[in-house]
Amino acid sequence: MNLLAEPVMIRAARSLGAMEKFFYLLNQSHPNHFAMAAEVSGVTHVEQWQNALDLVAHHSPLVWSRVERDGSGALAFAPVPHGSVPLKVVRYGSSSWTREVAAQLAQPFDELQPPLLRATLLHGDERAIVVLVAHHSVGDGVSLTALLGDLLRAVAGEALERRAETRALERLIELKHGAPSVPSSPPVPSDAPMRAPLEMRRPDGSAPHVEALRLSPAMTRALRERARAEQTSVQSALIAAFTRAMCFLNTNAQQEPRVLSPVDLRRRLLDGSDHLAMCASGVVHPDDSPRDASLWSRARHAGQAFADIESPAVLAERVLTAHALLDTVDGAADAKAVFAQAFANDAVVTNLGVVNLPKRFGPIALDAVWGPSVSVGVIGEQVIGAGTFDGQLHLVHTSYAPVSGLLDRMAVEFTQALTGATQ
Repeated sequence: MNLLAEPVMIRAARSLGAMEKFFYLLNQSHPNHFAMAAEVSGVTHVEQWQNALDLVAHHSPLVWSRVERDGSGALAFAPVPHGSVPLKVVRYGSSSWTREVAAQLAQPFDELQPPLLRATLLHGDERAIVVLVAHHSVGDGVSLTALLGDLLRAVAGEALERRAETRALERLIELKHGAPSVPSSPPVPSDAPMRAPLEMRRPDGSAPHVEALRLSPAMTRALRERARAEQTSVQSALIAAFTRAMCFLNTNAQQEPRVLSPVDLRRRLLDGSDHLAMCASGVVHPDDSPRDASLWSRARHAGQAFADIESPAVLAERVLTAHALLDTVDGAADAKAVFAQAFANDAVVTNLGVVNLPKRFGPIALDAVWGPSVSVGVIGEQVIGAGTFDGQLHLVHTSYAPVSGLLDRMAVEFTQALTGATQ
């Protein structure tokens, strides 16, 4: 049975926003699509999942769009008739979700052949794991998590609310905060230490390493409470645990990794909108902490990078200024060069925060949420995806050159920091 609640609609084409275009162009040489996974308990049928997937994709305007040049030569999302979203089905227990995520990350999207979303379902009689994968020009970790919630509502037979927003991020920011004035400072501070462009790996069709670790409810609660007492955040503590773990595991490193934190612009600038789209920015954390600095000292130092974007007005101006610069990028080679010089980092620690999804969806229960899992393309990069669901911090490590034992060592760093004195 097809669950589409209304006739298929063809929407008007629109030009890609600056960040959408940048990720599209970078994707031509370095695929950067990303994945989220969810563990579900309860009796379901494969047909329910396929129908639900098609329904939520129908509610998301960009999924069924082809990226192509319009009459003026600008890249545009050109809507196409809706079909059925690709759903790979494997027997539950015959594979791991981390292996399926890795396989999906190794398979690029073809932007001329929509949809820009696909899924894998590990299906059993009373348990299932679903992996959602999206092209990065049409979504981010927050919006794909929201779409995951819609998918579970549809599987449970619950009603969905159409999210009709289709405008690019800069248009939404301008509508709410106004067009930027002449910027008082560039997106990357002029006094920031310059580093040579990072080298990008050559995609060869291989799959990355993906592994996961979940902290206990007690440790997760203690981490949140201690971070607050230390006047820092869980995100900053994650960065500190990561850099300390890297120091411990990679003693030959000449310098600490430069870490990027994606920043959710929905909560900060768009009143929490959760439509499927790319609505993220990022900050880079300085890599000048002493190697023997404590976790909490490192966390407070990492947190200073967020200080300059606490003001919505300042953040809006910086994002729009950066987008104006990115909008001048044209061509895959240009995007790769700009990324390697200005945006590439040794590591990414991306934290969804507390995942705002219910535990139950009718007859099924959501047991765990994992991700995001992504590989942008820097040689040696380590990506940590984090999210707290049902009181437990879920961590995913993705890398083509994994540092062995990284998640386990991060857990050790947390344990030591939580049992030690205030530092």
